[in-house]
Amino acid sequence: MRQFWTIVGFEYRKILGRRSTWAALATALIFALLNSQLYLMGGSYINGEYLESNRQAMEKDRAYALALSGRAMDGELLTEAARAYQAIPQDAELYQATQEYQQTARPYEPIWLMMSNFYTEEEVLAMTPDLAAEFYARRSALVAKDIAEMSAGDATKAALLAWDAQIKTPWTYRSTAGYETFLTALEFVGFLAAFAGAVCLAPLFAGEYSRGTDPILRSARHGRGLLAWAKLLAGTTMQLALFGLTAGASWLGFLLSYGFDNGDTPLQMMAWRYNYPLTLLQCTLLCVLCVMAASLMQAALTMLLSARLKTPFAVVVVVTVLMLAPMMFDLPKRPLWPLLLYNLLPVRMMKFSNIFSPAPYELLGRVAPQYVVFPAFALLAALALVFLAARCYRQRAY
Repeated sequence: MRQFWTIVGFEYRKILGRRSTWAALATALIFALLNSQLYLMGGSYINGEYLESNRQAMEKDRAYALALSGRAMDGELLTEAARAYQAIPQDAELYQATQEYQQTARPYEPIWLMMSNFYTEEEVLAMTPDLAAEFYARRSALVAKDIAEMSAGDATKAALLAWDAQIKTPWTYRSTAGYETFLTALEFVGFLAAFAGAVCLAPLFAGEYSRGTDPILRSARHGRGLLAWAKLLAGTTMQLALFGLTAGASWLGFLLSYGFDNGDTPLQMMAWRYNYPLTLLQCTLLCVLCVMAASLMQAALTMLLSARLKTPFAVVVVVTVLMLAPMMFDLPKRPLWPLLLYNLLPVRMMKFSNIFSPAPYELLGRVAPQYVVFPAFALLAALALVFLAARCYRQRAY
């Protein structure tokens, strides 16, 4: 066993001794940090005049949200928001340019936007307490309609309705900006970690082939058995480290800019159509788990290709194509099963909307949410790919 860990340590030194490893890590970290600031770059203009920077707008909106934070999304708050928007002159060419909007209505804009999903503009402008009391009933009706029209089995539809019924109302109003931007950016973070992993792990086996050192290694005592598993363990743990560093850098960037003090906010405050009774903190942890598992599956595929192809460059090219293609092409929701199978590809599991929609997975009458199926499938697939990589390396002929 001591010999095995000695070989693992040697593989770590080889991986960390390459300039490409440090270049890939530095690139991933830089882009992860920059990505957290992209939403705050630039500014807004009204009638050609500079109004404020995006960072100033975020800080202002965050202050408005904190003033309303903790209040129940009930008839009183909805009516209050409607009255704030009623103060905007109806003949204004651009309502954002009015003082009434900036001083009175803007603090209620997230509530207004939420209400616009369930009420017409005329209803909002004429909002009454009785009409505001229909808020959750109207949402439930739209959700039930979406589920009924879904191309899914009866068990799936029943499970979605049951999960949706567990959502507690009234919701508590809080700012969702920090979590929303981070969860949206997590797909890119996962891609960065997977691509950095491809650069670092492509030479794992293929580097030995291209340098001609593989016959020498195979002639050693542990050149076919322990060596393969040592390489695969080093590669897998290296991918975990890459993801942890990249995701951690991104999280830190968002944390310092937006703060993450509203983790108990219900998911529906950010995405009202979603049916799972989860908080934003729970969603974030589940998304990180899904993206991490998907990056491990992608790393296992990279190592399999490294064991199969002759050069690291070929491995990086193939892996890049396999990652980019599913990100650029989507499938329709009818029929549903091809899309659900398509979403089991590693980069598809990294997308926030795929983790919570369009539908859970049903097999033999049992229904499981995507955030359960994705990490389970990714880890099992990664394990299978690792075994295939070890077998491919041991059976490779010269």
